[in-house]
Amino acid sequence: MHNFLLKPSHEEMIQVVMVSRFNQSPKYIHRIAIGISNEVYRVGLEKEEVIVRLSPHDRFLMGSRDHIPKFKALGIQVPDILAEDYSKNLILFSYQVLSKIEGEDLGQVIETLSQQQLKDLAKEVATIFNKVKTIPSSDKFGVIWGGGDNEISDTWTERMKIWIDESMQRGLFTGVMDDEVLSIAENLYEQYKTYFSSIKPTVYYGDICSKNIMINQGIFSGLVDLDGITQGDPLEALGRIKLSWYGTWHGDIYSTAIMDELGLQLEQRNLVTMYALLNQISWASENGIQFNQNTKAEVDEEKKHKDKALIIRLSQELKI
Repeated sequence: MHNFLLKPSHEEMIQVVMVSRFNQSPKYIHRIAIGISNEVYRVGLEKEEVIVRLSPHDRFLMGSRDHIPKFKALGIQVPDILAEDYSKNLILFSYQVLSKIEGEDLGQVIETLSQQQLKDLAKEVATIFNKVKTIPSSDKFGVIWGGGDNEISDTWTERMKIWIDESMQRGLFTGVMDDEVLSIAENLYEQYKTYFSSIKPTVYYGDICSKNIMINQGIFSGLVDLDGITQGDPLEALGRIKLSWYGTWHGDIYSTAIMDELGLQLEQRNLVTMYALLNQISWASENGIQFNQNTKAEVDEEKKHKDKALIIRLSQELKI
């Protein structure tokens, strides 16, 4: 059992894990300042660099444990799990050590990619969508984490209502949302409720946007952070992609190319915009909430105004 008089730092916990599991002290420990679910670090060992993920909440790490084998079986490039422990006996957190996928998150390099590189990447991503949807689904809707701790409902309509309500409650609590945004969210739900009720559960990887797609020397090198897969409407994930670089040249090239590869018609592309708006309302509500050390319990006023302006732009595109 751990016997710390004071709560150890993440670095101290990683040091313990490396000595215990790999019989060596790390040469360096660098924080990855992307993501809000886990505490993630790049750790240098003698012959390799590994990724260490820490969390007090098992379901996120267990999600990767459960989903990585499924993605590997489909021929999708994902990390290997080198070590993991959910007992919290060695350190205060559950942990996972993974092999490193070379490259950087797409959001950090997309502006450096050529039009052809963006279209080539779009083909890879469309292939991932088509492969992942072959994973068998239950009759439930929502996010499937690990260890059976899931966020699911009987209908996609219910999931969308929960999502919108949670976003608005969070945003109203911090003050980043106002009555205008609330009205947009309510009108969106009412306008698309019939569509939501028509959805049958299809498996997709939702968190595939500006992060978790690794790019090495201009080409796709793999997916990371496979904590949750979703059963619902894959167009929702495309909405995240469109939103990530909405109104930019590279974003338009990339998101349009993915939709072209998937053969989406005009009606489906409009639905992608609808999901972009839903995601923007959700992302805006995270401002001022501390999830991990990458986030702060303090509202960023500049972001607040930019977020609302984007919500208005998307609602105008949808004529809501």
